[in-house]
Amino acid sequence: MNKSDRLLEQHGKGFTVRNTGNCLHRHCLLSKYPVEGIASSKKAVNVQGLSIPKLPDYLMPVPVVKPGEDTGKYIRLALMTAMLSVCFERIPGQFTSEASQWFFPITLTLGAVVALSATLVEKYSRIAITAFCLFFLYDVYSAWSAQANHGWLAVWTIPIALLFAKWWEQPLYADYLRITLGIVMIGAAAQKILAGTYLDGTYIAYLSYYGSTTENMFRFLCSDDTLNSPCGWHKFLGTFIVLWQIGVGLLLLAGVRSLIFLTVEVGFLLGAGLFADEMNFQVLNIALLCIAFRVGMSYALFIVCAALLLIDLHGIGRFIDYVV
Repeated sequence: MNKSDRLLEQHGKGFTVRNTGNCLHRHCLLSKYPVEGIASSKKAVNVQGLSIPKLPDYLMPVPVVKPGEDTGKYIRLALMTAMLSVCFERIPGQFTSEASQWFFPITLTLGAVVALSATLVEKYSRIAITAFCLFFLYDVYSAWSAQANHGWLAVWTIPIALLFAKWWEQPLYADYLRITLGIVMIGAAAQKILAGTYLDGTYIAYLSYYGSTTENMFRFLCSDDTLNSPCGWHKFLGTFIVLWQIGVGLLLLAGVRSLIFLTVEVGFLLGAGLFADEMNFQVLNIALLCIAFRVGMSYALFIVCAALLLIDLHGIGRFIDYVV
């Protein structure tokens, strides 16, 4: 076994560098960035000092890197997922009616995955991104005043990859996404503070009584007479969401890239998407975070995200009502 195949640990000022011979950058041993993915082990996986029982590779929440494996494909998979979320967000409403049921959404999913799969191939990755951006940017700017935050976040993040020949190897692109997402988080929190409806609990109270199946999941916390005068629990939930976004934004801007931090934030985004009955924007954020942390997206997480995008076309609340 040569030196590059050994597990190296270097402890510096507040960071740990691990190399399993699969680093994407030639200078990684001198870098402060942790290695992409997680090294495969027979009995357990070590994640920044924590020993986690070994699960099958396809069930791991973050990619399991094997010796000699192209770790860049997991980062390219994350960007493909981000572009897939944009495609689903821009589907006209008439295609998700009861008449089409699930035929069109499933066909769209398969077609989009096939069309965007060239992003996974190193040789054709930039070509696929360029083709996507040509259609996407034209669609955005043809009706720019009607674009939601989902579209503008994609505009600020996805096309920037074209500036780098091998964008999946560029710390600069990952740092750009990290800083952008940090600013977006703090901006979103500032908007909620200025509106005041989160801090006083009125927005949570409104959703609890008039929202969809998942949006009223916290209705049981307060009595019916608290709609016009939110109870303490609704105020607490609204304040917690604001403080969480501020905390995540500050940590991202500070350069924190712990895998535990990423896992917790992914869980929070999935929970927030379930509550708000809107998973599309959450999937975009999750995919961009996977690139920003330079670990990429595992196949298991991709399957979960793709399924959520499919369900989100009709709404999670309607899906739950249909199943239950």
